[in-house]
Amino acid sequence: MPGEDLQQETRKEVSDRHTTSSINNTRRSAHSWVIVGLGSVYLLILAFLVLFPGPSLLDRLRWLDSGICAQLPTHSFYPGNERLPLCARNTGIYLGFIITLLTLCATGHGRAQRLPQWPIIIFLLAAILAMAIDGFNSFLLDLGLAHLYQPHNLLRLATGLVTGLALAILALPPLNYLFWRGYNEKRSVSSWPALLLLVPGLVLCFFAVASQNAIVLYPIALLSTIGLLVVISTVNLIVILALSKREQLYEYYSQLVPFFGLALLLGIGEMLILAQLKYSLLQALGM
Repeated sequence: MPGEDLQQETRKEVSDRHTTSSINNTRRSAHSWVIVGLGSVYLLILAFLVLFPGPSLLDRLRWLDSGICAQLPTHSFYPGNERLPLCARNTGIYLGFIITLLTLCATGHGRAQRLPQWPIIIFLLAAILAMAIDGFNSFLLDLGLAHLYQPHNLLRLATGLVTGLALAILALPPLNYLFWRGYNEKRSVSSWPALLLLVPGLVLCFFAVASQNAIVLYPIALLSTIGLLVVISTVNLIVILALSKREQLYEYYSQLVPFFGLALLLGIGEMLILAQLKYSLLQALGM
């Protein structure tokens, strides 16, 4: 009978809705437990870094970063007479990256999926090129060869900061395209005035590091190391999503937390392995 068929279809629709709702609730519960578990792991790592007897937090940050950065004493800043975990150029790169990324998120461009217009892209690529030229010039001096000009840590810091700015602006749109289900038509930087709004944060970072005041020691050390961890973890996250074929599936940041948490743990492990490999190599060379 038509009436009975309609009632059966209605019951089936209600049953399907209940089943879908139950599955979604189960997934949310699983995500919540994963987030809680990862949060607990990170709290334990933080507690170990701060409270565990032995080297200071700054020494541990130096060790963690040592596999990535040469940490040459003459290429470093010394706030409060303590060497930062990263050299001047790397401090600038990863500090500029994390500050720019946070500023873009705070100004509503955290999910932008369009690159800036070509004149801005060319300017940002020129900024990266300037850092490369400065780095090559410094390398020539270290080898005792002819070089263009006398390197300086302030110049290393400045070119590093603008490179970090460029990397954050240019990397954010393709990353968002990889992560999110919906399309966001915003550009990471929509105009020259929008680009200028990102400059004050970099200027503040420049003068904070250049002051070499003891007050900025731990904020700069932590922020630059966090920037480095975010870069490495993001690369890991891309690999994880590609291998699991889970691109363009997410609507909320909470859905990405388990994957980024795994990528971050892998990043910490990779940095520790690189640090140990560098230490072993230097020992083998008698350095």
